[in-house]
Amino acid sequence: MLDAIVIHVAGGTGGHGVVSYRREKFVPEGGPDGGDGGRGGRVFLRAVDDVYTLEQYRSKKKFQAGNGVNGGPNLRKGANGADLTLDVPAGTIIHDDETGELIADLETVGETVLVAYGGRGGWGNKRFATSTNQTPSFSQKGHEGETVAIRLELRLLADVGLIGLPNAGKSTLLANVSNARPKIAAYPFTTLEPMLGVVNVDYDRFTLADLPGLVEGASEGYGLGFEFLKHIRRCRVLLHVIDSSSPDPVTDYELIETELRAYDAKLDDVPRVVAVTKADLDEAAAEVSAAALSAHLGKAVRIVSADAGEGTDALVRELFAIVQSERARTADEEPEEITVLRPEPRERFSVRPIGPGRFAVDGRRVVTFVEMMDTDMEGSQDEVHRRLERWGVIRALRRAGAVDGDVVVFGEAEWRLEE
Repeated sequence: MLDAIVIHVAGGTGGHGVVSYRREKFVPEGGPDGGDGGRGGRVFLRAVDDVYTLEQYRSKKKFQAGNGVNGGPNLRKGANGADLTLDVPAGTIIHDDETGELIADLETVGETVLVAYGGRGGWGNKRFATSTNQTPSFSQKGHEGETVAIRLELRLLADVGLIGLPNAGKSTLLANVSNARPKIAAYPFTTLEPMLGVVNVDYDRFTLADLPGLVEGASEGYGLGFEFLKHIRRCRVLLHVIDSSSPDPVTDYELIETELRAYDAKLDDVPRVVAVTKADLDEAAAEVSAAALSAHLGKAVRIVSADAGEGTDALVRELFAIVQSERARTADEEPEEITVLRPEPRERFSVRPIGPGRFAVDGRRVVTFVEMMDTDMEGSQDEVHRRLERWGVIRALRRAGAVDGDVVVFGEAEWRLEE
């Protein structure tokens, strides 16, 4: 099961504003009526419960929302670009791949997060009409959408997680009680990645995850290490299975539990069910193992044979009862607020020198405005100067030491400072 991947998402480009003038009969000097371009589409990620892996993103890793439509005459605004929503399994954690910052943790089905903004639509010439410039002959270009590389990491959300040493019979048990078809073989480490199955109980169901076998030192990265342990934290209940043929079942049990505690002490609070497997191979040995574990733990230990189908029904019903109890308990808890570290667009700006006679201006609003202006159009340079002066950018440039003729960089655009 693919549980981590990097994909690239991009918002759509905004539509261009247009230059247009009213041309009506009996209206000899019609004013500007160029409409604005539509906003580019946005990209969202949504948590769903009918997708369990990230396999759909293995072959296609670049996604872009729809572009905005150009404006038109008669103040017609272009349509916004179509938003794009990508479905991911519930339990997916999203990071900015470049900075490593957390974007969101989509733990609950239906949760949606915005991961890429669409570009702004350009203004038509009507927007620039003033009392001193009643017929502007310029408009704005549509702005490019935001492009982000995001890392998707799936931390399996399962009701019950199967834990135990390699070759303890976890895969066989999963195949017997659920619809999953894991690879099964008579050697350790057959399961190299998590496998999720659905277990039906009367008219209800719960999910059961077969997690790769642990080894001593897994909490420090040995064996499958963190690739296994990261999934355990999302399980409501843990089913710890012990091979009945083990010469020391108590030591086997404690080895796994020690690794869990070393990884995350909170895992001690997750409800446990303990079962001795492979009872069909040696029933007497299974009973001895179960008795030893029961005496060590101070509670009953189940004996099952997945191959023979013995004891599995009672085990499933016990697990389901605990799952229902945990679902009810967590439903009453206040949901944790999802942390979104991506900042909202800032309206302020800053000025910094970047070389002899060159300065850079940072600030989303200012930079976006200059980038969108088509400076080849008549009058557009004057409009840029007027806006920068009104917003205090030119005053800030002068304070930073800029003089006439210096080049000012606004994102992808360059502009020359003049009186």
